[in-house]
Amino acid sequence: MHNAFVERRPDLWAVMNEPFCVDRRGEESAGQKPWYTTPCFTRFEGRLYVRYNRTFIESAQRLTEVPRLSDAQREALDLMDSLCNDPAFYLDMQFEPGDMQFLCNYTVLHSRADYEDWPEPDRKRHLLRLWLRTPGFARLPPAFADRNEDMIAWQRTPRAPVFGLSEIVAELAH
Repeated sequence: MHNAFVERRPDLWAVMNEPFCVDRRGEESAGQKPWYTTPCFTRFEGRLYVRYNRTFIESAQRLTEVPRLSDAQREALDLMDSLCNDPAFYLDMQFEPGDMQFLCNYTVLHSRADYEDWPEPDRKRHLLRLWLRTPGFARLPPAFADRNEDMIAWQRTPRAPVFGLSEIVAELAH
């Protein structure tokens, strides 16, 4: 995706390397703003890193103190979304009971598609997430420090997510 993006719109690639405001969705620690800034892409120690979640970028727009997205930012996000939805750049997979998937949130974009759950408890979807820090990513880009502090705070004091699905839908409706 990086190469395709740069090839198609090098002018917009520069925009993706500038900070965007991203919603913390109520998971900020005491004294933190309800949003943080981060570039979608950054290079650090010879590696390309990525943090892209348009939904959280868009929902930060509900906060009055967050600057409005520029036309160039919206255009860059649109191109990023089109690349993310291009079959040349994504892999669909079906999880079966017992499957495991390991992804690095700093180098691989991922999401899940809609799914149908079952009413019977023994047939319900059961997915667990684990945040695993490996020596290969002991140092993160300084541009990711703010969000990394959120993760460290959560590890010290785990808590359930603030928003349920209906609350997220209500927030995004604004």
